[in-house]
Amino acid sequence: MKKKVFVFDLDGTLLNGEEKITIPTIEAIKNIHEKGYFIIIASGRMYKSTKFIIKKYLSFLNNIPIISYNGAYVVSHTGEIVFESDIEDSLAIEIIKEIKKENIHVQIYLNDELISDQENTEIKGYAKHSGVNYKIVNDLEEYIKKTHGPTKILAISKVEKLDKLQKMMVSKYSKNLNIVRSFNIYLDFLSKNSSKGAALKKLSKIYDFDISKAYIFGDSENDISMLSLSKNSYAMGNASNHVKDAANHIAPSNNEEGVAIVLKKILSDTHNH
Repeated sequence: MKKKVFVFDLDGTLLNGEEKITIPTIEAIKNIHEKGYFIIIASGRMYKSTKFIIKKYLSFLNNIPIISYNGAYVVSHTGEIVFESDIEDSLAIEIIKEIKKENIHVQIYLNDELISDQENTEIKGYAKHSGVNYKIVNDLEEYIKKTHGPTKILAISKVEKLDKLQKMMVSKYSKNLNIVRSFNIYLDFLSKNSSKGAALKKLSKIYDFDISKAYIFGDSENDISMLSLSKNSYAMGNASNHVKDAANHIAPSNNEEGVAIVLKKILSDTHNH
C-alpha cells in the first residue's frame, strides 16, 4: 500500500481534557480521510467504547481497522477479528488478589463487557467516561473460574498508590504480562504479547504498509510501543517526558488542537517526510 497511514490514540490525543473531540480536530481527520489516506484508531479502551467514540465524533470513519484494549483485541476494516489475546485465568485470579490486597479498585474486561465485584465511584466514573454499561458480579475470581481469563484487568487509584502497585507488579509479573499505564489513574494488565506496537505490526503486514513512515500520535505510556516504530511519530504536548522521548516529534497538547495543527502542516507540506 503506497498511501499515507495515520494512527491515532483517543484519550489525551484526539480527545481533549473534557473528553471531547473538537470541531477543528474532526475537520482535520475528515480532510485526510477524504484524501483517501489510511486511518487506524489505537486505544486502550474496550472495543465497544472505542466504537462509541468513533460513532459519536468520527462517524465518517466507517470501515477502518481498530486496535482496542491496547492491542489485545484488533479488528480489521471489515470488522473481522485479526488478533485476540486473553490473560490466562489462573494468572488473572492471582493478579486480582494482589490488587485487592492493596485496597485498590479492580475491574476486568471479558467478552467486551466491563465487570467488577465492587460497585463504587471508580466503576461508575469509568463507565461514564467510556460510554458503556457495567456488570457487578459476586466475586471476580469465581466469575473467571466459571468463564475464562479476561482480555484486560484494570486497577484504578490515586497516582501515588498506582506508582507503588506498578513497581511491585512489574517486578513480579513482567515476564508474563504487559503492565502499562493508559492514564495516570489507570493501570492496565494485558497478556504479554499484547501492545499497540505489536498490533500495528500485525496490521502493517495485512495492509502492506511501512510502519516506519506511518504518522503515529499518542500521549501515554501505552503508546510508547507504537510511537517508537516510526520516524513520523508525535507525542502530544500533554504527554509525560518518557513518552516524549519515545517519539520523534512533539505536537501541541490535546487542549490546543495538537493533532489538527500537525495534520494541517503535514498536508501543506508537499515534500514527503
